[in-house]
Amino acid sequence: MRDDYQAGVLAARERSASEIAARDEFNRNHPPIKGLVVPHDLRKMDLPERPWRNNRGRWFDLADYEILSAHIAELKPGEASVRHRHTTEAYLYIVKGHGFSVINHEGEDEQVVEWSEGTLFAPPRWAWHQHFNLDGSDTARYLAIQDTGLLRTMRLHQIERHPVQLTPSEGAELMRAAAG
Repeated sequence: MRDDYQAGVLAARERSASEIAARDEFNRNHPPIKGLVVPHDLRKMDLPERPWRNNRGRWFDLADYEILSAHIAELKPGEASVRHRHTTEAYLYIVKGHGFSVINHEGEDEQVVEWSEGTLFAPPRWAWHQHFNLDGSDTARYLAIQDTGLLRTMRLHQIERHPVQLTPSEGAELMRAAAG
């Protein structure tokens, strides 16, 4: 476990930047899809707006799992998600599109992860990350699988918005710097 993880979790509980309330309200208004299977094509299914995250999305509650949760998120053409971090572990699988993510722990240099359909990657726990869609005319989608249930049960679940949001042009500059 990183040295800054535990302190970050405890400090974050007192901050107002948490996104958990917005997420819980979203799930009350758009209940997660339940069952053993998602009966939709993840590349094409309709997704409601998630304004606090600047994208669209939908959660899944499959097999009454208590530890793992999953959601699909869609990035608008040429746009970026909100820069954030969370205490959950997460695997991100790119279902559609191409782009990149900027990832870093507090006080460390940003790393750029380029992705396209079929890529699987994982932002480290409690690392800042922001996702960018490079296609200006089509959406990009990723499936996130996380251990949210476990962290919520332990009262360690936290999501925090970064005070500085990167614009798509700032993100692209970081990507060019990482490549060169």
